[in-house]
Amino acid sequence: MTFKPINPLIANVFLDSCALDPKYHPEDNASMELYDLYDHGELVLHIAHSTQKEIDHPNTPVCVKRIANTCLFTCKVQNIEEEIKRKEAILKILAGNGNPDAMRSDAEHVFEASKYGSYFVTTDARILNKRAELQHFCGVIILRPSEIMGIIREYKAI
Repeated sequence: MTFKPINPLIANVFLDSCALDPKYHPEDNASMELYDLYDHGELVLHIAHSTQKEIDHPNTPVCVKRIANTCLFTCKVQNIEEEIKRKEAILKILAGNGNPDAMRSDAEHVFEASKYGSYFVTTDARILNKRAELQHFCGVIILRPSEIMGIIREYKAI
């Protein structure tokens, strides 16, 4: 029997800001397909509150801001001790031997997705390179836009 991930059409799918405006094929087309599914009410997209700072940045493209402002955002809440430890462990996985400060916001994004969702969609290579370890640790499935669209197509074909 083959492992089949949870249906993204009935799960909480979180987006990284870079997933809204990827600069290369096939991610650019897949990102627009995700947004079209969302726009037609077939998919629910979420954005972690920690991503808001990136979206509000002056260099963020207007189209990304427009799309992001229609999605559901999490609210910053006080975490319990167990959640703080989990977020720090995610940060350690992402930072490796590097500077943890450089990965702190990415760790927050992944933590929020793992806390409230099943999927985290990104084109960030630093996160994608650690996705197997992150999925094993916190359960969130980290994919590129094209990869989640592949899963969605499989479910829509059933």
